[in-house]
Amino acid sequence: MVERILLLKLNDPSTRDEVAALTVEALSKLPDLEELSVGVPADAASEKSWDVSIVLGVANLALLNALLESALFTSWHDGSLAGRCAVIKAWNFERLG
Repeated sequence: MVERILLLKLNDPSTRDEVAALTVEALSKLPDLEELSVGVPADAASEKSWDVSIVLGVANLALLNALLESALFTSWHDGSLAGRCAVIKAWNFERLG
């Protein structure tokens, strides 16, 4: 399994619950998505750096690349997040075990 991990720093942290809910609603409809986790900071140290965490799980890198290029993902990224994020960081990891 390949995981895409995204961390969002919002321009307005008070909207984190709204952004998290929009993210769950939009990304849960992605084709070939096996796992989705959306979270908000659990402690003060995390809250200083990030507002929303997202983990997408798919079977392989080819499916992940197709998912990231899909109209649904692009609509979420370019639409729902437009003007909301100061920073978006993303990484891909292959899950071991």
